[in-house]
Order: sequence, then C-alpha cells, then structure tokens
Amino acid sequence: MGTHSTSKLKVGKYLIFEIKNLIFSNLSVCIFILATLQFCCISSPNKPVSKGLEPKAKNSPGRIVFNQEIHNFGTLIDGEIVSYSFVFRNTGGSSFRLVKGEKSCGCIEIQFNLNEILPGDSSTVELIYNSSDEWGNIIKEAVIETSLGERKELQIGAYIDNKQINNLLNTQK
Repeated sequence: MGTHSTSKLKVGKYLIFEIKNLIFSNLSVCIFILATLQFCCISSPNKPVSKGLEPKAKNSPGRIVFNQEIHNFGTLIDGEIVSYSFVFRNTGGSSFRLVKGEKSCGCIEIQFNLNEILPGDSSTVELIYNSSDEWGNIIKEAVIETSLGERKELQIGAYIDNKQINNLLNTQK
C-alpha cells in the first residue's frame, strides 16, 4: 500500500508541476493581452468626439460658443422681414445669463431667453432684420453680452433688391 500511495503522490506532484508551468508560460501572454486591452480602453474612451464643446470643470466660468456667428440671407426684396436663430452652447463649468444685446442699426431686433444657461445647455439668439429702405449689399451686427462679461458679435448679411433705387439708377443712364 505504501508503494501505491507513493506513486500517486509522485503523479500528483508531477501534475501540479505541469499546471504551474502551463500557468506561468501563459501568464506573460495573459499580461500582454490585459495590458493591450487596458491601453485601448484608456486611449479610446467610449465618448463621442465633440470638438472642444464639452462642458469644462465645474469651477471654470461659463463660456458662450455659437455654432456659427455669421448668416447670409442671400437676395432679399426691399421691405422683407426675415429672421435667423443663432444657436449657442455653454461650454464652461458654471451658468450664465444673456444680459445685453447691442445692435448696429434700428433695422435689427434682438430676441433671447433671459433664463440661466446651465453648463452644457444650448439656447438661441434670434436676429430679426427689416430690409425696408435698404439697398445693395449689407452687413449688420449685433453684440451679445453674458452676465460674466463675455461678448460675442453676430453678423447677418444680404443683398437687398430695391426697385425704387434700381429704377432711379436706370433712368439716369
């Protein structure tokens, strides 16, 4: 009986030795695979690329970023009233309000929400343009100011077809 248990013990030790060899030989492969997976997860986080528009840290001031700051209405006929809504987003870490809108002429009306714009939220500034008594290529500006003192200039442009002025110009030839 003693010989039989000794042979079982030798077989058991041999199996343990082989299992350890198998584990250690594949350990380097396992470590490599885990390191690669970890690197891939860190360097390619599962977040969409947002071109710098993601909200900043909570301590950073609010920041107004418009999708576009210039709009061209194309050709308008004298007297047309048109509007365009400029979309913006708060990309900072704190909220702000729009507090002021300055316009370059009486032909523009500015409309915006007076509510607080939280970090990451979007809203609009609407410019309403009345083309009465205008002619030719025009560019008009409006400056928007936030409660944090940040100012952004918005521009609208158009070519105004004014029949009265065109008739005057044609009769003088």
